[in-house]
Amino acid sequence: MSSIVKIEHVTKKMKSLVALDDISLEISEPGIYGFVGPNGSGKSLIFKTILGFLKPDSGQVFVHGKKLRKDILFAEDTGYSMVEYAALADKTGRQNLELMDILASEKHDLDKLLRYVGLDPNNQRTYKEYSLGMKQRLLLAMAMLSDPSLLIFDEPTNALDEDGQEFLKRLVLEQRKRGKTLLISSHDKTFITDVADKIYYVSEGRIKKEAVNCDEKIDE
Repeated sequence: MSSIVKIEHVTKKMKSLVALDDISLEISEPGIYGFVGPNGSGKSLIFKTILGFLKPDSGQVFVHGKKLRKDILFAEDTGYSMVEYAALADKTGRQNLELMDILASEKHDLDKLLRYVGLDPNNQRTYKEYSLGMKQRLLLAMAMLSDPSLLIFDEPTNALDEDGQEFLKRLVLEQRKRGKTLLISSHDKTFITDVADKIYYVSEGRIKKEAVNCDEKIDE
C-alpha cells in the first residue's frame, strides 16, 4: 500500500532564508494530522509543497503514490482551505461553489454542502461581505466539494467563535470517521490536541517533534 503523503528531504529557500530545511514525513493511514508552530515556522509552506503550489529546491513529494512534478503537477483527490487562495470576492457563497462545480466530473448538491458548513444557500451577500467566520466556513465547503480523500485545512480555527470551533471539531471528526485523511494547522493547540491522531511541531522550517498520543503536551 502506497503512502497517502510522503515528503523526502525537502528543502526550500526564499531569497537568503531557508524556509523548509530537510523536511521529511510520511502519512500512510487515514486520520487527522495536526501541525502546530509559530507564524513563519513553515506550516503553510509544507501544505503548499504537498499541494504542488510550491516547488522545492531539493527533495521529493508523493501524494497518493504519485510523484509531484513527474507523475502529476498538482495533488489529485485533494481539497484545501487556505485563506490566500480565497473565493471570488464579488460572488455569493453559492455562486463560488457553482463555478467550481462546472469543472467537476459530476454535479453536487451545493445547498446541502452549504448547510453542512452552517451557511444559508439563499444568502445573497457576496464573499467580501461575509464575516471572517463565514469566509472560513465557505472555504471549508469549497475544499470538500468533490468529496476528496485528502483534506488540507490551513488555520481553519481563525476567526471562529466558540460555537464555530465546536462545529469545526464535529466536522473534522466526522470526516475522519468517513475514512478521510486531514492535515490541519492551527495556533489553537487545544483544538489540535482534541482532534489529532498525530501532531507535528514545526519550527524554523523543520519538524522538531512528533507526538502520536493526542494527550502528550507539545512544548515550544
